[in-house]
Amino acid sequence: MKSFKNQLSSALYLFLCAIFLSSCVATSGIDHTNTISSSEGVLGKKNTYAWYQPTPAAQPAYGPGFDADLHKHLLKAIEEELERKGFTKTTVNPDMLVAYDVSVSVPDAMDKPELYGPGFGYSYAYMSGYRYNYGNAELPGYRAVDLFKQGTLILDVIDPKTKQLLWRGWTEGAIKDFGAGHGTVKSQVQRIVNRMPNATQP
Repeated sequence: MKSFKNQLSSALYLFLCAIFLSSCVATSGIDHTNTISSSEGVLGKKNTYAWYQPTPAAQPAYGPGFDADLHKHLLKAIEEELERKGFTKTTVNPDMLVAYDVSVSVPDAMDKPELYGPGFGYSYAYMSGYRYNYGNAELPGYRAVDLFKQGTLILDVIDPKTKQLLWRGWTEGAIKDFGAGHGTVKSQVQRIVNRMPNATQP
């Protein structure tokens, strides 16, 4: 009888372990990518883009643990993924402007709202020299970048005429290693760009 109880206890233990492990696998596969937009189909009939700021407005100044390699990987990955979706980069009358950002922990010395445009804050893009100042069109769910979890990758699409945000996609905590290589960065960018419609061919 004692042996039967031991066998039953062992079987129950193994069963519970199997449930726990399967739940861990399921949780690790959750996609934390989200989007907001000014209206449904707002990216329809668009096929060209340009960067919101083609070159940084200020000299890059990276804090400890950050450098320009991630910036280079992000620019390349975003351009590659937009091309995959059929969008063409241009410098003449683009249909939309794009900008990226990555949230970081804000040091006390940089926690000063007066340093940033309305709706923005200290971030990796700020370290890279960008000084974003486009409007958020009061999109439901809009947050300043410094209110996101550290490492959240953000891709914004802006109207080139009104300089208002049309669409935002982000992946929570996507950049866990700020020294990540191009392959890792590209896989996270792809998660966001996959949420965009394909470009409309002229």
